[in-house]
Amino acid sequence: MKTLLITWLFSSVFLFDVFGQEIVQPTKSYKGGEIILAPHYGLQLEIPSHWTGYLSRGTGIFTLYSDSTNEATALYFVNETSLDKIKNNWKSGFELAPQLDIQLRAKPTMTEDLLIAPVQTNTNNMYKGYLIAKCGPYGYCVTVLMYTPQQYISEFENKIEPLLNQVSFTKPRVTDANQTFDWRKNLTGKMIFTFEREESSSQENKIWLYYDGSFKSKTKRTGIFIGSAGKYHGTKKGNYTIINAEGDKPATLQLDFYKQPALTLPLHIVNNQYYINDHLVYFMELD
Repeated sequence: MKTLLITWLFSSVFLFDVFGQEIVQPTKSYKGGEIILAPHYGLQLEIPSHWTGYLSRGTGIFTLYSDSTNEATALYFVNETSLDKIKNNWKSGFELAPQLDIQLRAKPTMTEDLLIAPVQTNTNNMYKGYLIAKCGPYGYCVTVLMYTPQQYISEFENKIEPLLNQVSFTKPRVTDANQTFDWRKNLTGKMIFTFEREESSSQENKIWLYYDGSFKSKTKRTGIFIGSAGKYHGTKKGNYTIINAEGDKPATLQLDFYKQPALTLPLHIVNNQYYINDHLVYFMELD
């Protein structure tokens, strides 16, 4: 089972499909009815009703929590195997976390195209749940581990199949983040910032990109970086334009300052991280 703990959704983060179905973004919350994609593996998941999910950054594990009780959790994994191999892997149980083993409560059974097995933990604070697996026609299988404290398990006895029935498989396709990421949609209404430190010196840039097309920037330098921001040091204002990548032209953020020369900053993605003018950038919703 440990072989299932590989990145499947993470490799496709922060992209958008042409039909409006969102390719999953790390740490973003998804509610019942929303559809997320992992095109590299040809996977699509409609979040089941009464569940909320998110992708933990860097883990490759998509997690759902029940809206009806915060005690129920469902973990999604992917691997390249078959239902027969998955069934054999389940028989010996596996370690979910240090000193937390998952063991079968009964033999796996098949329900239509789903492999299902009831499970429990080996801890004093007993958890019970189910393993569910489903394979598609393009070489990938998805496994879900749903668990909850044993006093809640009866609430989920007849509600586990939608967790995997709402996964569908299509032909995998390679996507280029720099060509498909919608910078305009994702940066508008955000505060973006970069921060770098070298011993006791630091350089910090913050830009508030408002919905009306205006911006405010605040640039701060200390130590050896003092003076490096030039005429852009301090708080400045102006209007901005975000242009998405097209063909061989990269995405850009253009800042038209009220009193300083305009700046055109290239935007790109490397290893699922976001850069403005070669500086690692983070962004968050405006208050």
